[in-house]
Amino acid sequence: MKNQLVTTLIAATATLTGFVSKVDTASAAGFVWDNSWTQPTIYSKAQTGFDDAPFQQFVSAERLPLANSGLLQLDPTKLKLNYDYDVTAYFINQVAWNRNQLAYQATGTTNQSGLVFKVVPSKDPKYAADPNNYLLKPGDGVKLGKITAGTQLDFFLRADGYVRGNSSYTFSTQNAAANPDGLQHVVSFAYSKDEYVVLGFEDLFGGFGKQQNSDRDFNDLVVVLDIGKGNLVSVPEPSVALSLVAIGAVSILGLRRRRQTNTAN
Repeated sequence: MKNQLVTTLIAATATLTGFVSKVDTASAAGFVWDNSWTQPTIYSKAQTGFDDAPFQQFVSAERLPLANSGLLQLDPTKLKLNYDYDVTAYFINQVAWNRNQLAYQATGTTNQSGLVFKVVPSKDPKYAADPNNYLLKPGDGVKLGKITAGTQLDFFLRADGYVRGNSSYTFSTQNAAANPDGLQHVVSFAYSKDEYVVLGFEDLFGGFGKQQNSDRDFNDLVVVLDIGKGNLVSVPEPSVALSLVAIGAVSILGLRRRRQTNTAN
């Protein structure tokens, strides 16, 4: 498991470099989930021409924690557009049992909010016969419309929201302290080849193995955002990024060994 974790981290970073979102201090506020929202039009990849295949590698196996989630990734709290762009969100995949929902909020020069995905497919076999479990297919996209320069984008995952509604926990790309458990529930990074932003969500409340027995794998919903090339800026070279991730992975393994030693003593 340890070797697999290190390999996964290094392999992912080797293909992700070259771009990050421009840092800005703006953040969304006053978000309210509107239960009257309806599912926007879902466009198939045959309609959009989007290729989801390169992104499936980032949907890790269930219960493989993405422990080093903060290294050389975008700050999801600072996703601010520098140029006008017609933003699209693409569904990549999920490994969750919950029937999650995703919404967004735009604040700044564009002010709007709405549903992205009303029901994300669940792997729970009890939903196998429900046609609503198949509304989304990998590569499907939803258009958020033209978002103007100076607008902050934030995204909100309502965990099992399709089933539990208002009793669900809602986790966002805003500051982790704003989440119900005060923890980070999304990782984000740039895919340099096509200049997309990748968001990976964790849908279980609490720390690793606590409360809802969270696995902290950040693959309960994986989404790709097309926000436009002009809204991304350069970051360290691949060799630098790879070195930092390797160092971080070794540090994590060392911490685990110390914990195991302390427990044994």
